[in-house]
Parts: sequence; structure tokens; C-alpha cells
Amino acid sequence: MLQRLENMRPYSHPLSPIPVNGDRYALSADFVNGLAFLRPLVKPRGKDFEKQVGLLAGKLFVLTTSLVIEYDAGSLELPDFWFSPDVIRTLEAFGAPPTEVFVHRTDLCFRWQDEQEFFVRLHNLIPGSTHRQMVDEAFTHYQPFTQGVEVTNTTRRDLRRMHGDKKLAADLFINGQSAVSRMSSNGKTWTHESTAPFLNNATRIMRFDRHAFLGMIRIADEIDFSISPVCFRHAHGKGLLIERTATLDTPEMGQFDG
Repeated sequence: MLQRLENMRPYSHPLSPIPVNGDRYALSADFVNGLAFLRPLVKPRGKDFEKQVGLLAGKLFVLTTSLVIEYDAGSLELPDFWFSPDVIRTLEAFGAPPTEVFVHRTDLCFRWQDEQEFFVRLHNLIPGSTHRQMVDEAFTHYQPFTQGVEVTNTTRRDLRRMHGDKKLAADLFINGQSAVSRMSSNGKTWTHESTAPFLNNATRIMRFDRHAFLGMIRIADEIDFSISPVCFRHAHGKGLLIERTATLDTPEMGQFDG
């Protein structure tokens, strides 16, 4: 005899909103977009703060020893927090931005218009943290510019393709005409050199962390290489690329008329 079985387990029924404590904050529609924009630019390895996106003084930041990027996501009056890539991916997966968040110490409850909720415990920062000071001090070196180098999609694609190989060394060098990275098969001598044309306004040979340089190229619309740290603008804010100390082991970059 055919029997009809009906699932009566508690979780088969619609969930009711979980009561939450804490202070309520409205979220801008661009909040998750900003986190998603910055997520690929954090370091996979390094200090804890370099591997996360920071919410500092109402703006979103990537903060590393090689690259500092600001993203203005609109009005954000939340306390300072760090967002790991995994948390950001989860927020992205909802497909729509949350409208509000409830904050109780380090516990956050994000809530959507359709009453979906996401609970997460984050690492928060005390007021006046050294990380906020690091951002403030970094941007004291930012110099507004009017004659930057425009980064086209073609330039972006060519530089990332030529210098994106994981086997390449950590350093990347530029002069006014090109960008050069190198590879060593034995860790002692250079066995391969990648050179891509890159017309820019550098006045000398400059040395950068290759991953940080490509991260900047990924998002920058205009860059000024005539100053150090290098200043750049992107669609949602600004940033700094920190130059590495010069070395005697510099690749042969040909004639330079900077």
C-alpha cells in the first residue's frame, strides 16, 4: 500500500527572524560592492590586517606595506572592523546588498529587505587604533595630480598577462617606457626576463612589489609615477603604491630618456 510521508522536521518550516541585540546601523547600497571590489587586492599571506579588508573611519581600505587603497562606499557610520575574504564572499552570495546591520561587541547581524539574516563574528578595532593611524599617515603622502598616466583596458590586460606568472620574482621594475620582471630557475641567476611596453611618466628606474603593482594596475584609471609613493585614482577612490628600496641588481632596461 502506498503511503504518503510528510516531513514534519522543525527546519522544514519557515524560519522566524532571530531576535538580535546591539546598535542598528543603516548600510549604503554600495557597501558589499566595495568589499567585493577590494577583496582580490588583499594579500594571500602576510600580517593579519594585510589579508583582510578594513572598515576604518567610515571608509573601506586595503592596507598593506606595499599598497594602500581607499574605497568610498557612501555613508558608513559603523565601528572599525576587519572583513575576511570568506565573510565577503558570503555577503556577495546573497546577490543583493543588506540594508542594515546590528552590532553587539564583535557580533554582527546583517539583515536584508526580504528578512534574510547573516550572523558573523568579526575582529573589531578599538578607537584610535594603529591601523587607522597607518592609513592617515599613508595618505599624508598623497599628492593630487592633473597629469597622470591613463590606464587603458589594453594596457591593463597586457601588463597583467606579461607579469602575472606565479613563477616570476617578487620585484617588478619600470622606467618611462617599459615594465620588467624576471625569473630564476635556481634562485641565484636570472634565467628569464619579461618585458612589456608601458609608457608612463616615471623619471627614473623604480622598483615595486610585483603583486602590489599588478593589483594597482587591475583597478587604476590614472597613475602618477613622477612621485613616490606613487599616487593613483580609481573609480571609487584613490590609492598609494609604495616604492621598494633601490637595489644594485637592476635589470638592463635599455636607453632611458626620462
